Amino acid sequence: MVIDRLSGLVKEEFEQVADYVNIVEIGWGLPLVWKEEALVSRIKYYRHLGIRVSMSGTLLEHSIFQNSTQAMLRKAERLGFDLVEISDGIIDLSHDEKTRLAKLARQHGFDYVVAVGKKDPARQLMPDETISQIANALSLDPIKVILEGRERGRSVGIYDDNGNVRWSLLRSITSRLDPKQIIFEAPTEIQQAALIQEIGPDVNLGNIALNSIASLESERQGLRFDTFGIDRPQKHLSGGPSVKFVLFVIRTYQPIDQRQIVTMTHLPRRTVQKAVEYLAKNKLITEHPSFVDRRTKVYRAQSAAPMWEKK
Repeated sequence: MVIDRLSGLVKEEFEQVADYVNIVEIGWGLPLVWKEEALVSRIKYYRHLGIRVSMSGTLLEHSIFQNSTQAMLRKAERLGFDLVEISDGIIDLSHDEKTRLAKLARQHGFDYVVAVGKKDPARQLMPDETISQIANALSLDPIKVILEGRERGRSVGIYDDNGNVRWSLLRSITSRLDPKQIIFEAPTEIQQAALIQEIGPDVNLGNIALNSIASLESERQGLRFDTFGIDRPQKHLSGGPSVKFVLFVIRTYQPIDQRQIVTMTHLPRRTVQKAVEYLAKNKLITEHPSFVDRRTKVYRAQSAAPMWEKK
């Protein structure tokens, strides 16, 4: 999902990478700034390339604030948008209000995405609240749920004040919800590479700049240092819940031995042993001698986070 600031589009260059783009979002309230004729032409260009065009959540929130939602949706129809974003990144909306907006969008012929998260760093959601809101958003049957990251990628959502991924929050989300249903906003190349390493090359990424499409695709294909030769067999993981739970614990607290896994998961020792054997056989984890006790084996999994991070 690419963000268009209505500047910087070089059509000859964009057409070389258009096949890698699913959605273009016209950023913020910019449709109210440009002349309609020019905007209609821009949207037609994207749709001619087979790309869906979305109105921003900020623009819909502004229309709610101005009590002009119906008029804004009619304008979006006239301009040629085929997606709207339902969000409460600035204002507050209840689940019932979002349900009403989803119904209204369908009545106007739009598909929709639903965004979760606040834009104000001082109003960030707690982890359990984030997960609950994603689940509620999915219940509205959107084409995807967007996890807020803003264009700066700092101090919001899964990113800390320095723009680093908050691994414990991300892994809490992906351990409980299907990441394929989520678009993770990731405006910086470091964030994009980290999410590719963590979730896989087919992770849904949003808030991508027009001039970053080719570099992102090279990361996805393992053609750059951070993701060179990347292989994510875990997307084919067919083990039961206990196997997935053990993998989550290893990825989060690595290096870790079987005794520690049993203590943390409260699973039977035999269940943990079988899960570890399955994961090792499928090359999802690696086994190493412990530096503390050479008779003990510890386990690691491919991860974008440092091995010693315990957040």
